[in-house]
Amino acid sequence: MWLELLDRPPRGWFALDVIKQTRKWDWVALMVDVEPSQLRSCVCDFPARLYVNPAHYLPEGRPVHQCLVSIPGKYRTQEAAWIAVQELMAAALH
Repeated sequence: MWLELLDRPPRGWFALDVIKQTRKWDWVALMVDVEPSQLRSCVCDFPARLYVNPAHYLPEGRPVHQCLVSIPGKYRTQEAAWIAVQELMAAALH
């Protein structure tokens, strides 16, 4: 499955994780259109399904849409990239 790479996060979507790109300090955010706590009851495809405990996975709901979002800037750590994603998401709400 190919994930669309976007420049900014879609409104109302949730970040699951930040992933390092091939360049040294470039990061992308894996985002889904449902709350992460609800992933277990939705039909998930990979990579979002990797964030669901297999013992609790009960796919009865709708399919989960997912995308990758480029995180502008350079970050040395995953924590710094995660903070940047949260700021990017907050800016998208305004």
